[in-house]
Amino acid sequence: MLGFDGANWPTIDPLLAAGKLPFLRKLKEESAWADFQTDRPTKSSVIWTCIATGKRMIKHGIFDFTYMKKNKIQIPYSNAEKREPSIWQILDRFRKRSVVINWYVTYPPDHVNGVVVSNQFRKIILEDPAQANTLDDTVYPKIAFYRLKPFVRRNYQRTIRRIGLPDFPTLYQKTHPGKDIRDSIIQKNARILVMQDALVEDITDQLFKTETADMYITYFRLPDVVQHFVMRLLPDGDIEKMFANGGVRLRDPEQKKALLARASAALESTYSYMDRLLQKYMSNPRFKDAYFFIMSDHGFSLYSGGYSHYNLPKEVAPPPGILLIKGPTVKPGMINASIYDIAPTILYLFGMPLDRNMDGRPLRDIFKISRKLNYTVYKLNKQITNTHNLHVDQEEIEELKALGYIN
Repeated sequence: MLGFDGANWPTIDPLLAAGKLPFLRKLKEESAWADFQTDRPTKSSVIWTCIATGKRMIKHGIFDFTYMKKNKIQIPYSNAEKREPSIWQILDRFRKRSVVINWYVTYPPDHVNGVVVSNQFRKIILEDPAQANTLDDTVYPKIAFYRLKPFVRRNYQRTIRRIGLPDFPTLYQKTHPGKDIRDSIIQKNARILVMQDALVEDITDQLFKTETADMYITYFRLPDVVQHFVMRLLPDGDIEKMFANGGVRLRDPEQKKALLARASAALESTYSYMDRLLQKYMSNPRFKDAYFFIMSDHGFSLYSGGYSHYNLPKEVAPPPGILLIKGPTVKPGMINASIYDIAPTILYLFGMPLDRNMDGRPLRDIFKISRKLNYTVYKLNKQITNTHNLHVDQEEIEELKALGYIN
């Protein structure tokens, strides 16, 4: 399972049509693919948990990025608040081994057969190297933290050259001469966010190479991060014209298409990075017989109020993400699929009983194989107590503010 937050066909397809993203273009032709139907609220903490559990938020218990504790203290949702088992916890019951990297709401990490690098490990980039060991509870088993710590790199210029991304704050200043990037919270934090995804790539490379497992999962955030400021990479005058008078111009499909095409062009380097990651993992000889699930949690909507995926007006449907499924018995072509269908489909491929309380269905029609369906109910074996690391929580709050999710 390869997750790319916020990736969407309306900004990918113009690049494919222009001959860009060669691996993804071929992959879409050879895969079962979908406009991946999502749900409200289109917030990553909620939706990635829906994907992992196959259940709606009312069941899995992660309702937002944060919640209010006593004395009106804002606390990020953590794995301790989750009420339903994720797919790797279900597989653990059948003695299957999983490697899980950076998935949303996995801190504190589950104690399962395998390795779980929680979504808080990436915060090590922010730490003084002398204090890095304070985050050793972000990985299970803890010994894996010390094996991964040497892969942390902190040289930003070398990193962007290595992964082929521009310096987004510099692009912003070229488009808006005279403006201070400190006026744009997300631009001010863009370099750290890029460094964190580069770290996720490095530890993914290491664990996919050294760990034997039945299921590998990793998650990258950059397509979402860059789209949160992609319109700011375009000249202010152009944007003001499009959104003036309540976004009248955006009611013209051609005007809307033209602005999306410009956003797509600004996203090319980000999607090219995604294209290279897909090629690297899917071309690895050790995964030649594997099933690949490539997905995002949502897309973005261009509407009179802006370009976003959350806090949308009721008349604007939750923007779908992307889904591609490729494997030995997968039939290529467009399919219908939702965020709730992934977990039951994985159970179906493993020949395991489905959870009758899941809100999705196995995507049986995309496979050339057929298995008998059996059902059971999987309950969460609660391993994690409701404790919080105040330092980690504060860094999470600051990051959510930088992305504009909370005030």
